[in-house]
Amino acid sequence: MKKVRLGLALGGGAARGLAHIGVLQALEDCKVPIGLIAGASMGAIIGAIYAMEPSAAGLQQHFAEYLDSDAFKESRFYQLMERKNDGAGVFERLMHLAWKGLFLSLVMTRKSYFGDNLSEQNFARLIPDVDMSQTRIPFCASALDLVSGQETVLSRGSLRRAVAASCAIPGLLPPVVEGEKILVDGGWINAVPVSAARRQGASLVVGVDVSGDLPPFSGAGRALEIAGRADSITRWALGLERARAADLLLRPENEQAHWADFSQMEEAVASGRRAAEAQMAEIQRLLRRQRRWAWLGC
Repeated sequence: MKKVRLGLALGGGAARGLAHIGVLQALEDCKVPIGLIAGASMGAIIGAIYAMEPSAAGLQQHFAEYLDSDAFKESRFYQLMERKNDGAGVFERLMHLAWKGLFLSLVMTRKSYFGDNLSEQNFARLIPDVDMSQTRIPFCASALDLVSGQETVLSRGSLRRAVAASCAIPGLLPPVVEGEKILVDGGWINAVPVSAARRQGASLVVGVDVSGDLPPFSGAGRALEIAGRADSITRWALGLERARAADLLLRPENEQAHWADFSQMEEAVASGRRAAEAQMAEIQRLLRRQRRWAWLGC
């Protein structure tokens, strides 16, 4: 009888990706067997940690400790959050403008805002330096190759390096070079890596999309904001189209104020748990159907 393998495709979304922890909690509670995990960007981080040690409680504790670590604090990731100027004093507004100018000047003069050393320090704090064959649950990470323009699915070699490639947000984190490939964040080509999970042998794929809806746009703005909006629409539309290939797509209602805001971990985890629990009957129904088909040899 053909084995039924449920694959989880965990999408990117930075801080919103903490909702993946809640999804894993719900699946654990209902004893849903996870056959493999495919991750993109934050989904790759969460998926890799869980694949090494399949414990949602342990995963949440590990991530909470990381967010409280010097490595995370030194990254000053919070600086990437948009800041509202309504009611702000003159000094605060000037500091905001200076920050935006500094950020733009840095990304225009080097390959990434965060340097190699800081990036390596943070991934070393999060992901063990082991071969991907050592994970207890089969795992793969999605990345975008800037040379070929194609998705690269990483399932062999260094686990830490695969996750670093999948999380290399263009302009923010340094690309990872693998031979002739220059790899960046997989979310730019496949926000919810459903196809990667299928290529690794999943017979049933549950996708988790934490990207949220396209935010409102006033129609006004400067050239950089207009260009950024067009890029966001392209990635959002591509992500929706590719995610439709999942047998079931979970979309946690995450009200995180900003993708760079990691201060609301409990709320994000709870949103993922609610989304999975709401669809648990359907997940179990799909598993039963797959098992019947496998027993019949279909």
